[in-house]
Amino acid sequence: MTPSDLTAQAELARVSRLTTMGELAASIAHEVNQPLTAVINNSSACLRLLADGNLGSEVLRRALEKIIADGTRASAVIARIRAFIQKAPAEKNELDVNELIQEVVALTDPELSENRVLLERELTKPLPRVLGDRVQLQQVLLNLIMNGIEAMTVVSNRPRLLWVQSRIAESENVLVAVCDSGTGLRLDEDRAFTPFVTTKANGMGMGLSISRSLIEAHGGRLWAGPNSPHGAVFYFTLPVARGVPHDSRSPHLCCR
Repeated sequence: MTPSDLTAQAELARVSRLTTMGELAASIAHEVNQPLTAVINNSSACLRLLADGNLGSEVLRRALEKIIADGTRASAVIARIRAFIQKAPAEKNELDVNELIQEVVALTDPELSENRVLLERELTKPLPRVLGDRVQLQQVLLNLIMNGIEAMTVVSNRPRLLWVQSRIAESENVLVAVCDSGTGLRLDEDRAFTPFVTTKANGMGMGLSISRSLIEAHGGRLWAGPNSPHGAVFYFTLPVARGVPHDSRSPHLCCR
């Protein structure tokens, strides 16, 4: 692959991230607005108490602690967004996949709540580190989680359940699975990764294709299969950065 091809692929991946973030914009705005509203309310309360001469030191201390906590929360949301959409060259470092999962789940929390999706994490610990680009792997996880949420939007007769799991595969690579209880794959399992092929009304059909390219660029593999009794499972593997500890294996992955 030529340098120009690599540049084009990186830019396409960034555009895909921006598109995904656009889909999350309303939920993220809501998440940021909540702590900012709390900051305003606590500050206004302090001003009223100060004007009435009733602002004691303990009341002020508690109010300031809440203001700091809410401001930090809003800042963290914005920092996650900026890191995710930044235009920067790929940079591979040793990463903890479980940490990546927690970061992306935090980013999608408003969307999970909005769509009444119950998320369960089954993360094997300890898990050996992988060598990868943090933002690119976040993009893959975000795409798979968002797809799982969307697959359950029409489900009304059973719980909307999403599982994110990690373990060591038989190949001694790190394996991640994202399972949903939605409508299942409406395309051939491999055709779902074909560029511009989508079942979404407003989809571009590029999310899974780009995700597979990113995982393969990391030396891994991304594929899909049915979940029992309902839904779909998306799996991907990543080579470990160092030797795998023998006691970190789990017997199997099962999406219940």
